[in-house]
Amino acid sequence: MSTNSNKAIYIVGILLLVDFLITLAILFTDHNLQTDFGSVKPYFIHWYGLLVTGIIDVIGAAVILARPSRQTATVAAVGTMLLAVFLIADIATYHMVGFSSASSFATYLFGFSKYPSSLSYIPGLYDVLFVFYLITSGVAFALRNR
Repeated sequence: MSTNSNKAIYIVGILLLVDFLITLAILFTDHNLQTDFGSVKPYFIHWYGLLVTGIIDVIGAAVILARPSRQTATVAAVGTMLLAVFLIADIATYHMVGFSSASSFATYLFGFSKYPSSLSYIPGLYDVLFVFYLITSGVAFALRNR
C-alpha cells in the first residue's frame, strides 16, 4: 500500500472519532439507557455495553491515526460492521428493559420521535450511530482495497 493510501486511511480514524462522539451523545443524553427507564441507579448494564463500544471506537481511532495501514483498515472495517450488528442485536434484549415485544424496543431505539412514557433522550441517535458505523466500515473497506 502506498504512502498516499496510508494517509487516506486517516479518514477512517476520523470517522471512528465521529462514531465515538455520537456514542458519547447517547451515553450522556439517554436517561432511559442510563437508568433502565428510571428503575436502576446509577447506571444500567446496557449503558456499560454502549460505553464499551465507545471505548472500542476511540482505541480504534488512536491505532489507525498512529499506524494507518491496510491491516488497521481491515480491522476497522470488520470491527465497525460488528458494532453495527451489535446495535441491531440489542433489540433481542427487549425483555431485559421491560418491553413487551422486540418491535416496540426497536421503535424506541431506532424511531425518530420520542417513545411514549419514556425519560428524556434524543430520538434518532441510534439511527445516526448505526449509519455512521456502516459508513465507517464502507470507507475502511474501500480504502483497504485501494
